[in-house]
Amino acid sequence: MAVNENPARGRRVRFDLLRGSTMIPYQKTVWASSLCLFIAGCGGGNGSSADSGPGNAATQAVLLRGQVHGGQSPVASSTVTLYTVNPGAAATVVTTAQTDGNGNFNLSFTCSSGGLSNSSLLYVTSTGGNPGGGTNTALSELLALGPCGSLPASANIDEVTTVAAAYALSGFITVSGTAPNLSVNVQTSSANTATGLANAFTTATTLANPVTGQTPAALASSQSTAEQTINTLANSVAACVNTAGASSGQCQELFQCALPSASFSSGTSSCSGGSGTAPRDTLSAALSVVHNAGSVSVAGVYDTASKNPVFSPVLAAAPSGWTLSLNFTGGGLNEPTATAIDASGNVWVANYNNAVTELSPTGAAISPSTGYTGGGLMESFSIAIDSNGNAWVVNEQSGSVNSGRGSVTELSPTGAVLSGSDGYSAGGVYFPEAVAIDKSGNVWIANYGHSTLSELQGSSGASPGAALSLSSGDTGGGLSFPQAIATDDDGNVWLANTGANQLSEFSAAGKALSPSGGYTGGELNVPQAIAIDQNGTVWVANIDGSSVSVFNSAGAPLETNAISGGGLQGPGGIAIDGAGTAWVTNYRGASLSAFASLGASAGGAPLSPANSGFTGAGLDQPFSPAIDRSGNIWISNFANDSVTEFIGIAAPVSTPLIGTPQSP
Repeated sequence: MAVNENPARGRRVRFDLLRGSTMIPYQKTVWASSLCLFIAGCGGGNGSSADSGPGNAATQAVLLRGQVHGGQSPVASSTVTLYTVNPGAAATVVTTAQTDGNGNFNLSFTCSSGGLSNSSLLYVTSTGGNPGGGTNTALSELLALGPCGSLPASANIDEVTTVAAAYALSGFITVSGTAPNLSVNVQTSSANTATGLANAFTTATTLANPVTGQTPAALASSQSTAEQTINTLANSVAACVNTAGASSGQCQELFQCALPSASFSSGTSSCSGGSGTAPRDTLSAALSVVHNAGSVSVAGVYDTASKNPVFSPVLAAAPSGWTLSLNFTGGGLNEPTATAIDASGNVWVANYNNAVTELSPTGAAISPSTGYTGGGLMESFSIAIDSNGNAWVVNEQSGSVNSGRGSVTELSPTGAVLSGSDGYSAGGVYFPEAVAIDKSGNVWIANYGHSTLSELQGSSGASPGAALSLSSGDTGGGLSFPQAIATDDDGNVWLANTGANQLSEFSAAGKALSPSGGYTGGELNVPQAIAIDQNGTVWVANIDGSSVSVFNSAGAPLETNAISGGGLQGPGGIAIDGAGTAWVTNYRGASLSAFASLGASAGGAPLSPANSGFTGAGLDQPFSPAIDRSGNIWISNFANDSVTEFIGIAAPVSTPLIGTPQSP
């Protein structure tokens, strides 16, 4: 595809490049007299918000009463364990109990002793027990409760809560031991990841109501695909739970089909040929499906769901992969382009139509219905968040600044304009297309219009927005209509050039490190997006090649032929997660592709379905992906004014993204 090289028509650049079975309803009986949470006696209230004062509920005994279900059946003689999360350390057991013949349990504790406080995150597991057909040692279920000081009014553990937790907490859960003597550890690697885990717990409770053990009505009304996915996978888990044990045909089908590379035989309702060790309990099976959403036997797991269809509504057919996605609108979304995540997990979105949107970690609009406006915002294609939480947005055109040839807008963490009425335009800013922050806090801008690189002083400097580059921008290094930019951990800046199918590299001082012809090879073909992983490997999405090229830190291609497959179709965005997996949005294919880390044994191998990639709710000309501290991927959809969230599919990343992605 020819590149538009007329800078007077720069706002058209992106468009020129980018256009081109019946289920049984789930009717669970709730025993109101026994299924309740009591604070300091049978009053049915919530935990209080303070820890001080006589008689305060937080200092009194909490009696958590609930039930364990396997499908519609109560689970007798199951071991119920209450855990608390410890930032930077393994979770600890608060207390345990056994369910009675009706699946009821009682757990007594306080929120001010034993290392607990009102903010302590709690979760509860059930292992083993008899769901009605005999003791099932493979039974393992999980419920994410949330902060001790604001517990729900009752507790119900079942397959729906298990699946919801498996998705939302997938980046934090490990299961060890042999069922039914399992240890389920929800852990962060450091105290710095507490925000991501807290957000993940909130997500879990939006996916499954802890009181009813079902998907909430709000989710059902606005996110039907998510509800159907959760219920379908919950039916797969229930197929094993409601048997006599791991050796049953239904458990064996689930466990074998949940392995990567497993192959399903419809004639025998079984899977074979998977890699690794098969799960031996239902929670581990659910986690394996989530962690390997595109490589498990999708058909086999779906077939298992038909064996005990107790939850509905469900998926009418097997999905392309076992991903869970939500779609959000509002907050001023108007032809959204780029996305970025701040330290709190809020999602910032640049819009082509003169506004910036901010969403909460659960997708609720924080910015007004018109978005954050002013400050020169106009035809914006890229956004980055600095260490102070300020958002930097590049505008292809911006009022009278630079004769209408673009500017850079800086917004505070609350959306207030910090860059004046027309934005910054020093340092040669001219039809800017992309922006990145380096580890020194400086702001780098790729200028499509003049094929230059600008550097501005960041928000921590004495003069934010002041030019650190030449007045006309830095040149050389093969710059030719740069479209994307990224910084590495050495402070070097990398750019993808659509004008000549090459990469440029500059030092932190603005000196060209790449030759005059740039770095070439690797089948670069209109490179549209660039990202650098933890090993210094440079990943480039080629929109016209429907491929991904990879280069080492010296600018040499690691593969003669670009990576293909995994559903790649006109890719326009790329992000790297905390484990080095590359996630690529397919603008022309309305899907998401994934590729294994090049530091892994199967480096660069597709992890998403070969023909379609991962499809998701609302994906329509997906533009830019960003990964948060919980392992969720947020994608802007240019065509339908929305943002899609893939829950728990990626490894968590420290945010905001400055330099290469780091595991929190």
